[in-house]
Amino acid sequence: MVLGNNFSGRPSSEPLHISKKFPATMMTGGLSDPKPATAEVQHLADQVKPQLESRENKTYQTFTAIIYRTQVVAGTNYFIKVQISDEYIHLKIFQALPHENQHPSLTGYQTGKTRDDPLVYF
Repeated sequence: MVLGNNFSGRPSSEPLHISKKFPATMMTGGLSDPKPATAEVQHLADQVKPQLESRENKTYQTFTAIIYRTQVVAGTNYFIKVQISDEYIHLKIFQALPHENQHPSLTGYQTGKTRDDPLVYF
């Protein structure tokens, strides 16, 4: 049995109840498991597409989100595998908390990826 703390600096004899509200994959700072991209994730990728095109000095006709992972920070980092023709690119997008009223920001990307390259932290 795990005992709690009554916040007085002394252990409590009451059992500590651990919340199961969030799965272990949503632990703050850790990456979630890869998931198939949703319409929301595609929209997020589309919002930063102009930032990527500006940095790469290219225009992408195909820009399809395939899978994604998230990292909860003071907001959310999205790691998204995007298909660009027969190649892939990995995006890192920061989405601030809603009350901050900020647009998504492309904070990093990796080019030259394949369909089989794992989507990992970068």
